[in-house]
Amino acid sequence: MGKDNTVIKLAFTGSTKLTLKGMEQVLNIPKFKIVGLYGLSDQKLSSKVNSVRMDKFCDDNNITLNKTEDWNSFYHFCLQNKVDMIITLGDSRIIPKNIVNKFEVIGNHGAVLPYVQGGASLVWGRMLNDGNWGVSIMRIDEKIDSGEILKTKNFAYTN
Repeated sequence: MGKDNTVIKLAFTGSTKLTLKGMEQVLNIPKFKIVGLYGLSDQKLSSKVNSVRMDKFCDDNNITLNKTEDWNSFYHFCLQNKVDMIITLGDSRIIPKNIVNKFEVIGNHGAVLPYVQGGASLVWGRMLNDGNWGVSIMRIDEKIDSGEILKTKNFAYTN
């Protein structure tokens, strides 16, 4: 049986520390190639918690950075570059229907699904303050927090 040399083309969305960490990890996996990042505009970046400027990282790794806030241009970029999968990490923007319906989109949620859905999940976790929380990796679907749950991880933290 021969070696599988298939390269899986990825695009990411996000402009946070989590986005950057995820992209750094993927760069170490030879079968994946990151071709694009749909980040936040410089104006919106300044008001985002844990935001990171991705310009230098993308330049250094030959990744096209789109900061237009135009989902349609990102959609066409993914089509033109034959993107196999979109990964959204640390990005609270809702992925438009046309993208979700055309591409496999994988994302994270800062709580264990399906038990804690919706925004500000980490804030809710601290408010409950029971010392246990978790994260989920899921397929992104048209409805928020409703896609197939691929993996969850529970953890304890100090109150």
